[in-house]
Amino acid sequence: MSDKELALVNEIADNGNLIVRFLNGAGTDTVANRTDDAEVGDIVEVEGSVLSNDKAVEVVKKGGYDRGKSIGVVEAVFDEKIAVRTENGLLEIGRPEETVEEGYTIALTPSDSFSTVLDDEPIEIEPKPDLEIDAINLNLGSDDEEEDRNEDGLYQPENIEEVSFEDVIGLQDAKDRLIEAVSLPMEKPEKMEDFDLEGRFGILFYGSPGTGKTMMAKAAANEWGSSDSFFHIGGPEIVSKYYGESERQIRDVFEAAERKAEEEDQPAVVFIDEIDSVVPRRDRADETERRIVAQFLSELDGLEDRGDIIVIGATNLIEVIDPAVRRPGRFDEEIEFTLPDTGERRDILKVHSRNMPLSSAVDFKDIAERTHGWSGADLESIVKKAGFIALKEERPQVHHEDFVIALERFDKQREAKRQQIQKVREQE
Repeated sequence: MSDKELALVNEIADNGNLIVRFLNGAGTDTVANRTDDAEVGDIVEVEGSVLSNDKAVEVVKKGGYDRGKSIGVVEAVFDEKIAVRTENGLLEIGRPEETVEEGYTIALTPSDSFSTVLDDEPIEIEPKPDLEIDAINLNLGSDDEEEDRNEDGLYQPENIEEVSFEDVIGLQDAKDRLIEAVSLPMEKPEKMEDFDLEGRFGILFYGSPGTGKTMMAKAAANEWGSSDSFFHIGGPEIVSKYYGESERQIRDVFEAAERKAEEEDQPAVVFIDEIDSVVPRRDRADETERRIVAQFLSELDGLEDRGDIIVIGATNLIEVIDPAVRRPGRFDEEIEFTLPDTGERRDILKVHSRNMPLSSAVDFKDIAERTHGWSGADLESIVKKAGFIALKEERPQVHHEDFVIALERFDKQREAKRQQIQKVREQE
């Protein structure tokens, strides 16, 4: 970590250190307490440096979050994880030793780990309100104001970097499937007609975090000539507790993409990350979520009338997505993103370090063999850590030992987090 980040204080260790959860999604960590009055539930500013351990330097907000336990409903149970729906959205947490089944209502600790089973039946989960939204203003305004809001609102195309399929290491099967599903219909429309075939414009990416789903979507947009018509939407930002607001936002996304496709005379790509938060299984959803799923299905079914729009959804939890979304004619092309093998890990390390001054002694094959089960995002992090270590030691090049030290620190950090979670569970 570098510079400063905001974090929520989950626990205070016996030695006075703070166990915090970073608000940027970077997970939990133990940091030194350099504040005068930090308490559980406070939001603190954490300062990181390559020269010293992270430390909390200031209390930004007292009692930033509720200090009690939150409640969730189990959406799916896997071998080592369970998916839990809470008022803050869908979470993936470690599977407890206690028996937990789909539909159970459970309590979670402040650090979002399992606490206890409350009931074997689900309760209705209400999403947290967005306090910055004025519910009154959402339903007021003239037709001109509505048109201006659609033209200049939240859903604008993203300027994406010049990344291509060649920059995405491995995942050849995913590339081939994309070419088959979308590129061929674009390049050979007459042949498609001769064979009485249609392109597949609803595509679902699924797999572990950090395996390249977002990067692949951007590379595909560039390959299809849609770099100026790429709409990147986070699933949770669509979901609102206010009646009809989520459905309106979904319509806005597709209408904005339709306008852009017409303006540019090229396909528009709508990429929805964490799509499981938008279209959860309706048999476990509340009324609001069921309305959102119905609206989304309506938009998917109307794609043929909207012109050239390609919808790509990405999820780490494909099992919790409503089955109706995955039927033929909607997201009927599902592409799995797997963790890289040894050769792919070696290539990923080379790509992320290609602009670094490297010693000839750096052995990426050795590093790749030591990182079994790591994602591309994990490997990128190791390259950066090795660079900081070389910078700290004032070396003109990054040496192999810098990568080894970075690996050891990463392993220690993961073990420390594991022990923290175990300690919390034992205290409960």
